[in-house]
Amino acid sequence: MTVAPRLFSFYAAAIGFGLAIDAQDPDAPVESTGAEAQQRMRRLLERANTAARAQGKSAADVDSAAFALTAWFDEVAGRRRDWADAIAPLQLLWFNSTNAATEFFHHLSALQSDQGELRELYWYLLAIGFQGQYYFEGQNGAGELAKLRALHAAQLPQPLLELQLPRPRLCAQPYTVPRAPAAAPQRDRRAWRWPLLVALLLILVPVGAWMAQQLAPPAAQARTLAMQANEQLQRHACAVLNAEQAADGVLRVNGFVPSAGTLAQVRQEIGALAGATPTELSLQLRPWPYCEVVDILQAHQLRNARSRQPMALEAPSAHDGVLREGQSVVLQLRTPEREGVVWVDYYTADGAVLHLRAQGQRRVPFSAGQTVRLGEDLPSSWLVSPPFGTVLITAVALPASGVPASTEPPPYELASDYLLRLRETLAAVSPDARPVADLLFLQTGER
Repeated sequence: MTVAPRLFSFYAAAIGFGLAIDAQDPDAPVESTGAEAQQRMRRLLERANTAARAQGKSAADVDSAAFALTAWFDEVAGRRRDWADAIAPLQLLWFNSTNAATEFFHHLSALQSDQGELRELYWYLLAIGFQGQYYFEGQNGAGELAKLRALHAAQLPQPLLELQLPRPRLCAQPYTVPRAPAAAPQRDRRAWRWPLLVALLLILVPVGAWMAQQLAPPAAQARTLAMQANEQLQRHACAVLNAEQAADGVLRVNGFVPSAGTLAQVRQEIGALAGATPTELSLQLRPWPYCEVVDILQAHQLRNARSRQPMALEAPSAHDGVLREGQSVVLQLRTPEREGVVWVDYYTADGAVLHLRAQGQRRVPFSAGQTVRLGEDLPSSWLVSPPFGTVLITAVALPASGVPASTEPPPYELASDYLLRLRETLAAVSPDARPVADLLFLQTGER
């Protein structure tokens, strides 16, 4: 019986084409235009899709693979300065999306245990440099990208190859003689062939020694209890959960879930998975829209926390984190270390969002380290009132030059409408803008 090729193999040509582009100097001119390269990439993906379906691969896996490669190709093409403004993203033309940098990770987290071949393709794109919404982390082997690579490396259908085996030598003498220094190579127009050769080797041998060492440390090879727990926890939508097992052996799960039902389900799953292993769960309820807001701003919030002078959002009118009925919502914001513009939103548990203003402006300009007060000019209709419960206030700041053009939103609208625009706005921000965000949860109650 003939075994169908792995899903990855159908897309090897498309990956090789993208790697060849990425291996070239982004400032040096190339023979093809951005539009020509984009059209060729689309043709390669369409052929791969057709071949994969003909071999019995599921339509859902094929579509997801094409979307992931589209997100990666757009990131590669975006690094070429002569292409960046000349073509629309392939994700927009093909999938009507401008947020593939974030959606890639949603697709990755939703993979099931029987989608090993699709997981392999997603992992490979992370291994060859896709960063998406975590572009600010770089490639230093730390942060969320490194965790994701290690987590999914342990779940691949084929284990990582260990290519660091000692090579036997026939005799010792030839290896002890120092080599004569090689002449300095002359750069010519064929210099790009070496990166292309490396790219092709990466396709033929998906995991090299350097990749095994950098992306999958020895401790990550074994499917530890924490890894199994994280694999299970990633299946919950609108939740941010993390499991760790320290030296004391206790499996600790932290994060938030959108509902009490999900909370009970997580407790049951962790208990069944851990067995006799002691567990400790520290979980918070963050219903929609809060869970989606946190998901959208998580990477920008992390960047803010790591900055030398992080932006800080406070509520002077809240006592012990509680706003009482009839109070006005007065906020104080310490701006980040570089000047720009900031906007502040107030989300309520009933799915509404209020866009706060300062000096009559929605997007408030600021200088570095400035203190901005918001909410003092709110109408009386926006005093704290039922329904009571948790509210979320967010601040997003970025350089004025990096703010995409947009229409002025209404003062008050449904969060479902606004969150879609917020994703699109942040996806349209230039990579050099590096937005930062801060979040503040408060409670509202009776007098």
